[in-house]
Parts: sequence; C-alpha cells; structure tokens
Amino acid sequence: MLIHSDWHIHSEASYDATLTLQQIADSAQKYGFRKVGITDHLNFNDEKFRNDLKTSVKIVREFQKNCSFMIQGVELTPIEKPEFDHIAKTGTREGYIAPVQSAPYAIELGQTKQELMAQGVRYAIGAAHWRVDVPNAKALEPDRDACIKEWYRQQMYLACDERVTILGHPWWSSKGLWYEDFSVIPRSMNMDIAAALKENHKYVECNAHFFRPTKKTEKFRCQYAEFLRELHEMGIPVTYGSDSHSEYKDGHLLAEKYLTAAGFKDGDIVELKEEDLW
Repeated sequence: MLIHSDWHIHSEASYDATLTLQQIADSAQKYGFRKVGITDHLNFNDEKFRNDLKTSVKIVREFQKNCSFMIQGVELTPIEKPEFDHIAKTGTREGYIAPVQSAPYAIELGQTKQELMAQGVRYAIGAAHWRVDVPNAKALEPDRDACIKEWYRQQMYLACDERVTILGHPWWSSKGLWYEDFSVIPRSMNMDIAAALKENHKYVECNAHFFRPTKKTEKFRCQYAEFLRELHEMGIPVTYGSDSHSEYKDGHLLAEKYLTAAGFKDGDIVELKEEDLW
C-alpha cells in the first residue's frame, strides 16, 4: 500500500459536491487512511463562495469532535484580477464586464492567507481550472497551445504564492487537451514548475483523476506517473488526492498501480507535516 491519506475531498458544503462528512469518514476507515482533508471550493471572493467555506468550516469543526483525523483545508482557484476587484467593490459577480487589454490578466485567489487562517483553515490546495488570461475565455474554442501556456502561468503563480500548500492536479484539463500524450507539455515548463515548488517548499498532488481511463490514454497515464516520480526524485513531496465530490471511490488502488510501475515505494506518497499546516 502506497497511499495512506487523502488531502483533496469535497463535501456537501461545495457547490458541486454531495458527500457527507460521515460518508467520507466511513470511506477513510474502510481504506485504512490515517488522515483526510476537506477542501471545499473557494473559486471566487463573492458571498456565495465565502458562505460555502464558512459552512465547510462549521460542519468540519463539529465533526472533528469525534473524528480527529479530519483536517480542514480549502481549494483555491486562480481568477482574473479585474473580476476579483469587481467583486470586492460590488459584492457580486453580476455586472462584471471583462476589460479588453493586450497583456494577460493578473491572477488573484479568493481570500488572503490571514482570512483563511482566521476561519480555521489549515492548508490550501491551489489548482488551475480554466483560462483567466483573456476576456470571456470560457466561451472560446479550445486552443491547446494557448491553454498550455496559460496553465503554465497559473501553476507558476500557485507554486510561488504563500497561500498554497499543495499544487493541486497539475495539468488537469476539463477538455483533455493533452491527455493523449503528456510529452506535448514542454519539459522546460515542468522543470520551471518543479524548481518553483522546491524553492517555495510546496507539495505536489497525485490526483486520482489522472489514472482513470476517461479521456486519458494508457500512454498518458504512464507518462504522468513518471512525471510525478521525477518530481519526487527532485525532493518535492507528493501527496494523494481523490478529488471526490459525490461518490468516494477506490481511485487510490488504480493510482497505486501506475505509481508502483513508475518506481514509487511505500513511504514515497506523504502526509502533510504538522509544521506545514497553518
């Protein structure tokens, strides 16, 4: 067994999840996990997402009275700075019009580290989910090269930001733009990200979704495990995240198959150290 904890789980407090904390705890005990982290989404700085995080903290705090192995985390998503500023000024995303500019938008995250800590959050996963470099990017036709460039930019930002404990699912793509052959990602980009992670003492996530066949070729899954192995050999600690939302599956078993083939041994997939928790 390589995986002994799960640091990326969404509860019913997330807008896109339905798992109860009891279901999560039961699954953790079933699979022999020592610790689990609840990382509900804080995608934007508006009232909806702030309240979702407050709900997450509240229910986790109550559940922790009888479940000491459950840790409060959060998942942060890069957003464009002009939209962040609009929300900060108006309190809502409504009425936002993306300004036209020649340079990519600056990046921001939903709350400061101090705000998160004050609520009881103990660590953060930072993960790229969509483009935030150009106006109305979600409506654009997928452009693999442009997305690779943008994911690289966001992941470099996250690898250097004080709020991020774990770089979540590096190179995840809802469109699966590079899921046939991971080598289309320039090695130089991965080495830059690795150097930033190491310099800033970050963890990197082994996410279960990368080892499921949907959209991903066998070649890609093997390559991705080898990518994680290289990061591990560079001294970057690797955590596991199931990224569960509505059902807790045994994704760690499939992940372990590919990780083992890439050379991982028991003890190589780590837990967050106490000194790295807030």
